[in-house]
Amino acid sequence: MKTAFVFPGLNGLLRQKDRERYLKLPHVIKRLEQAQTALLRELNLKTDLMGMLKQRNTDEIYRIDNISLAAVVISAIQVGVVDHLREHFPNPEWMVGVSLGDIARTVSAGAYDFEVAVVSHVRFTYKIDGIDKLGGNIGVATTLARPFTTEDFDWFESMGVDVSILTSRFLNVGALFKSLELVRERARERGWRIMPIIDYPAHSRYILPYVDASRDEFMNVQTMKPLIPIFSTISCKSLTDPKEIKTEFLETITRTIHFEQAITKLYNEHGVTRFVNIGPCKSLYTLLRDISLDFDIVDAEDLLATTK
Repeated sequence: MKTAFVFPGLNGLLRQKDRERYLKLPHVIKRLEQAQTALLRELNLKTDLMGMLKQRNTDEIYRIDNISLAAVVISAIQVGVVDHLREHFPNPEWMVGVSLGDIARTVSAGAYDFEVAVVSHVRFTYKIDGIDKLGGNIGVATTLARPFTTEDFDWFESMGVDVSILTSRFLNVGALFKSLELVRERARERGWRIMPIIDYPAHSRYILPYVDASRDEFMNVQTMKPLIPIFSTISCKSLTDPKEIKTEFLETITRTIHFEQAITKLYNEHGVTRFVNIGPCKSLYTLLRDISLDFDIVDAEDLLATTK
């Protein structure tokens, strides 16, 4: 049985029970402390990452000026969970990230140093001031009975809306404010369900100028050949070249995601029949259940329970 670890994105702290899920895990605590130390040493940034996990105000955690620290917390949790799993189980055959999950994916695969990844991410966010003035990112869901059509995707494109196809019935949409209003109108007409995700147009072309502003600096970050294979949910292929990994990592928030396509390729072409959701949220667990292939879906929490 071939296994892939899958790492969710920035929605990992939306719910209180997700924030508390791995709060007492020693490996997670160690990674949170390591991240705090690195941020203080390299950026003179004093943080209380454990305090963020205990924060009950979700809006406060996801405030635009806190978003980089939320990303650090999620990444620390994910890497800590993998640290613990490695003490009890063999390494997976593949590491797969979705959006922000690419940080922990790349660290856990051995291609990035954890502290370098954390510091580089926060330093990168210093360059994106004003990104929340452009637009936003929302989830758009339909039912199996009323799937998205070619006409819908053509309409999205004509409106300048960038669409990530997570599954056949769930899309991630990044666009300017005006276009997002049009998407909401169409959702009412088509019976789609809309979910706010992030207050800036993630996974869209509109962030590219901000990425370009930090490209030269970011490309100096040391990247290694992964020890465990990485599979991209952006390009839907294996990433082995350090430069390619770094380039795609930098452009993660500007390019659309193709989660179902990537999972299908791993299943059909690489024989992966078990996917482990690293968490802390269970969003990918739910998305994997939407894909009509014969594979096993396991949550890291359930695996961890067997190690106590």
